Amino acid sequence: MQALLDFIQILIPSQEDRLRSLESKVGEVLNVLGSRSEPGSQIPTESQIPPVTLSIPSSSIALPPWDEIFPIAELYLLYCDSQPLPLFCRDSFLSSLQAREADLLFAILALAFRFSYAHRNRADSTSLINGYAEVSRGLVMKRVSEGPVELSTLQCLCILSLVDFTNGNTHRSSIHSSLAMNLAQCANLGQEPRSSISTIVREERRRCFWSICLLKRLHGGDFPIPDMPQAGGPPYPRSPARPACFLSPGPSTVEVRRSDIQDEGIIAYVVMLSEVFARTARYVRLHGRPSNVPPWSPHSEYSKILALQMDLETRMPYIHRFKPANLADRSLEELQTHREYWSPWFLNQFMYHTSLCLLNHPLLLSLSLRNFRSTIPEIFLQHTSDLISSHTTWIIHFINCFEEKSFIVSDPLLGYSAAVVATIELQLSFTDDLTIREHKRERFAKCVKFVQTIGERWPHMARLAHRLQRLEDAVSATYQPDPGAQNQSLLIDLSRFWEILEYSSNSDTDSARRLFGKSLYAGSSSAGAEVSQTSPLPAPFRLSVQEEDIPNPRPQYLGSNAAFTSQDYPANPLLSPQQLTLSNDEFSILAANFFSQGQEFLRSGDNWESVGNF
Repeated sequence: MQALLDFIQILIPSQEDRLRSLESKVGEVLNVLGSRSEPGSQIPTESQIPPVTLSIPSSSIALPPWDEIFPIAELYLLYCDSQPLPLFCRDSFLSSLQAREADLLFAILALAFRFSYAHRNRADSTSLINGYAEVSRGLVMKRVSEGPVELSTLQCLCILSLVDFTNGNTHRSSIHSSLAMNLAQCANLGQEPRSSISTIVREERRRCFWSICLLKRLHGGDFPIPDMPQAGGPPYPRSPARPACFLSPGPSTVEVRRSDIQDEGIIAYVVMLSEVFARTARYVRLHGRPSNVPPWSPHSEYSKILALQMDLETRMPYIHRFKPANLADRSLEELQTHREYWSPWFLNQFMYHTSLCLLNHPLLLSLSLRNFRSTIPEIFLQHTSDLISSHTTWIIHFINCFEEKSFIVSDPLLGYSAAVVATIELQLSFTDDLTIREHKRERFAKCVKFVQTIGERWPHMARLAHRLQRLEDAVSATYQPDPGAQNQSLLIDLSRFWEILEYSSNSDTDSARRLFGKSLYAGSSSAGAEVSQTSPLPAPFRLSVQEEDIPNPRPQYLGSNAAFTSQDYPANPLLSPQQLTLSNDEFSILAANFFSQGQEFLRSGDNWESVGNF
């Protein structure tokens, strides 16, 4: 801990040190200018004069009056709280505002000011936001180096990490979140205090702990904390109850019956699902690198992540799922009034669907399956095709819902989810089928517009929308339609995909150049543009309408799929009737027993209306 403090002290020179450095540089300039009268001396050029950099002192930006701070704090509760970080107790946030530290107040202003009307009308609002963040950063680093480090210090670092991430300073954002995590571990924030403290402080300790966890996971880092708090660990933050629907204020019969799962609260399930999101982000960073283990193997990372997500879904109580939310029946006023619940609820939905979209992304799968082109199971093709079709449609459905209800989305992670779907729709739009092409293009444009709207307040979302447009131009320029070709292919600069799909703290090279000096920064780890000619996976075989009407259609074995008859995907039956060793009678007995048990199970089980619909 002392080494960390010494390191920070080195990074933050005192005011006296800065003055000494300035005096030294001015002295050097005067000495050079005074040497003009010496024989043989030359007048120095501009490049020979040492640069003198004067920074604006932090004290030049003061806290606004309280009658200006409180409206911004209310905007923080409305548009930033639990979107995504649940840092503060909502009930006591405003009443305790004047007692909070100055570094934290400046950080709150830097994050929430973008939602004020003044942000639209003042041309210098961006510089003001950056000024608030700079003052907060200076104050919090001084406190870390000199002490005492308080809970507000970690809360401030979390908010500054968000501000830096959205401004494109992703490396500094990672430093802030890692510093907060290290301080939390040194202070044993993960343990409940034994001394008597107020209920509010105890709750904000828990919220700060899980906010650091969320911050590291959502921004591509690791946070080695088990999902379910163990004995002595911090419980999950208190969550708001799901608001009753005006049309049906009481819980349904199904919701009352489904009481076997303990409700941890919507914020707890966001924290749980963030582990899946973080592991999926690490999976994406592999860039579809081929492996000896196929994705359908239970030992693959693909299968492990999918199993983890399904396991977490079994712990999600019915009350927080999509169907009982009755979203279509809720007005904008209802959603806006109860943003403290609906914002983490939307985040939970988007993380769930985005993880499945990333795992089954056509580009990632086509790259990772290069070693298995002749042995891809038909059922895996159907599985991935159905998942992509379903979960991209879910994201589009929510975007349509936001547009219809004019709901303001303030969580930038939802914009990233739309960007992921946009890359999928763009890749699938390059087809000879005009109807499919137009449909995919419309969905792509809808996603880009959604990201652009969020980008009006979050700079990194504006950059993401610009990257999507550049990707569209680049891919469109290389696509050569050839109806006679067996396999359509795209010549893709993969780096343009990775800069969109990687929502990581370390993927922005411009951020590294701004933070590190020439003596330290060695450049990007990537060698340059990675160009690949990829072809889509073969479409799974599906019965046509005419075949469905035939009473006894001819059996279609996996190897008879027309999609596998090309040179890249030869027919390779995985199962033939000769391989079956059981007789027809034995099969009949097995089938009879299975369906008999199934009927008994259905009769004794709960209502199946409560299953599914995450």
